[in-house]
Amino acid sequence: MKLAYPTRRVLRADGTTQALEGPRTMAQIEALIGPDCECCDTVMLDGLHVMIVDDLGYRKGLPVNENATALYLLRCGPGVDWQIRGDVVIVPDDDFSPAALKH
Repeated sequence: MKLAYPTRRVLRADGTTQALEGPRTMAQIEALIGPDCECCDTVMLDGLHVMIVDDLGYRKGLPVNENATALYLLRCGPGVDWQIRGDVVIVPDDDFSPAALKH
């Protein structure tokens, strides 16, 4: 799956998606991932985008996110079988550049 640039989107574990307008703060991203999101991690996807995930998704027993897992496995290549759990947010990595953070 190739992402259009720039993509800002929530990928929900239930298969639905939500487009996002403009850069978001980490607090806003955590709220989009879930009200109990307390520990985020990022995955570089295609050199342009990052996928922000709830790093405690396994421990919390969150459902497998098939779409996010497919993107993750494309990034990792053969031999990796880790699954992404819960809702995720995909944004351009540039959203966190010093210039973007000033706005």
